[in-house]
Amino acid sequence: MSLAKLDDLPEDILVLIFPLLDVSDFLALCSVNKFFHEAFLKNPEFWREVTTKTFRVPVQPLLRANGPRWYWLYKNLRTQTKVYEWGGSGPALKHSLNKSWPSKSLTSAKIGNIVDLQCGGWSSSCLTSDGELYLTGRIDGLQYDYADPTGYKRLSFDERYPATSADSYQKSTAIKQFSSGRRHILALSDEGMIWSWFHRDHNARLVELSCARTILNSQDPSTPGTITKVVAGWDINSAFITGTGIVYWKIHGPHSGQADPVLLMVTGEIVPGTAFQRSKSNRNRTEDDEDAGLGEVVNYIVLEAHIVFITDLNKVYAMEADSRRMVELSKFSAPGRILQDVQGAFRNFAIFTSTGEVMVGNNDLIHDAFNHVDDPANASSPQLPAGLQHNDVISISFGDYHYTALHANGKVSSYGREPRGCGALGLGSYQGGIPFRGLTLDGENRRFSDVYYLPYAEDKRHNVWFEPEKQKWLKHLTDEAAPRDGSSDWLTPLTENRQGLMEEYSTCVERAGDNWDNYPDIKAEDPDGLGAYFALSVASAGWQNVALVLVNQDLADKVKRKHLINATGSNSSKDRPKYKWELQTYPPLPTDDHGKIDFSMYDFDTWVYGLPPLEDDSKGRLAMNQ
Repeated sequence: MSLAKLDDLPEDILVLIFPLLDVSDFLALCSVNKFFHEAFLKNPEFWREVTTKTFRVPVQPLLRANGPRWYWLYKNLRTQTKVYEWGGSGPALKHSLNKSWPSKSLTSAKIGNIVDLQCGGWSSSCLTSDGELYLTGRIDGLQYDYADPTGYKRLSFDERYPATSADSYQKSTAIKQFSSGRRHILALSDEGMIWSWFHRDHNARLVELSCARTILNSQDPSTPGTITKVVAGWDINSAFITGTGIVYWKIHGPHSGQADPVLLMVTGEIVPGTAFQRSKSNRNRTEDDEDAGLGEVVNYIVLEAHIVFITDLNKVYAMEADSRRMVELSKFSAPGRILQDVQGAFRNFAIFTSTGEVMVGNNDLIHDAFNHVDDPANASSPQLPAGLQHNDVISISFGDYHYTALHANGKVSSYGREPRGCGALGLGSYQGGIPFRGLTLDGENRRFSDVYYLPYAEDKRHNVWFEPEKQKWLKHLTDEAAPRDGSSDWLTPLTENRQGLMEEYSTCVERAGDNWDNYPDIKAEDPDGLGAYFALSVASAGWQNVALVLVNQDLADKVKRKHLINATGSNSSKDRPKYKWELQTYPPLPTDDHGKIDFSMYDFDTWVYGLPPLEDDSKGRLAMNQ
């Protein structure tokens, strides 16, 4: 019998070989011939597996089959990730500084290979590829006994459980997944231990559950007793245990401090109907399966007072934690609709479908479902914000009054409102951004006024921009729009949206900002298509946000130079490089015979940088409006 050649093997057999290969062997296999290279180089199963194992990257259900993305992540995670922050930590933290524009976190720069970020009520935390967990701010913002709440600090363990590190791996303390609640952190280690922190400066407590049997060192998530994930809520913690289902327990605190024993034994309760697990040999989903009950849990979240989960029967359920009453949220289901994920926090949540729908619900919707148990057809329906529909949204993170969406193309969009102008939307401030991005204030006091979208802009998509020069551009628009030295007052009619002016004009501004790098020679230098800034994850809570962003600084510098005149000039003030928009200004406001301002003569589709283009310099920049 002759041995089969590699290129004689069918694809389904070759794919089974991939998990046995390391990266160098896999790349060698892909170089055997042109077919192997084109068919397998960006194989999603291989790159997802190697990336998640190497970097502990959490797997987004909506990205499981996205091979190119996992390939890009593996190539870039070691060198190009940066943490950006915006918003404020809320009134409980007096040291908090509001940031209306994403700024690079300097304190996170010393932390290597950050792969996941989350926000709590008064903190943000990050996980490294070595399984180390760091936190800045206060876990519990109602406690004021922190010497210095600023800067990232590694969360600690009792000396009986040595902390893992790049040089000394410890499976009991190497964190593979974590969840940030309002006033606590919950984490799952490689060994399968549950750890919980209530204070940044105190050691973790080891959580053991008396209501369910769990096993350590499980190699197969389908093995009964395996803890597959932990989720922290408002004042509820939870874990999913294979064969048992969703286990949850109330947090009773505050905890006394370092004198607390390491072991935290909790009774816990099991969400009824969540234990069902389909066998590997029978993954067919059918409502006729009497043993399936509610179906197999696909994912779940913990809100302020409810646990919400979706099942493989494409149904959504909510259980009230205190009363243990359960209701189906039937308005999220429809014939042929496949539910893929649920995400949420505090009082809000989102359901994702396979066709790109994103349905948003909240506590009120759940309460209404309980009130209409006997006539579910009259229960409230979820919202479908226009900016989220069929826009490749892969995750949504909710704060108190705002939420952010991460799109598959690495963009972040922002919705809701920001209290006291804290910057939670990340779209700019009254010094640049308001009103040009469809925003307005609810009062005259800029410091204490809430910022919210004008009605026409509420459901539209507005991307968070990471380029610092865009902030300067928006400030220039603000300065130029204000009346001075006899110039026309554009700011007042724009702010008041007279004759729908702002609705039309803000579209021009958004288009310019979203096409900032739309130049052929820039595209040629970006073969992966990631752009200069590509967000990998975004987290929101309270009044704040953090994002993990791949930054190609060389490309960012080249894009910036595209918007400069005399970009290679000397250091003298005369030859200082200027941004192109600095040479532009608003035209005079025309009036009709009755003294009424007439905006119809201006075609904003032809404007560049939100201003009329200069006659001798419009060609290169019109790319921004294409």
